[in-house]
Amino acid sequence: MVDAGCEDRVMFGTDELIWPGLMRYSVGIIQNADYLSREQKRDILYNNAARFLWLTPVRAG
Repeated sequence: MVDAGCEDRVMFGTDELIWPGLMRYSVGIIQNADYLSREQKRDILYNNAARFLWLTPVRAG
């Protein structure tokens, strides 16, 4: 999706409730992805959903 220029449409989400440690692992995969910039990771993990839900996005800093 990132290679196609759609990183502004990808949102992280899970319905994982049975194995709580799996969410930390899943977020870690995105945080440790060398092919994503810091801004892309922030967008996927928060800003895209914030924009979709009309919340305030996190500013780069």
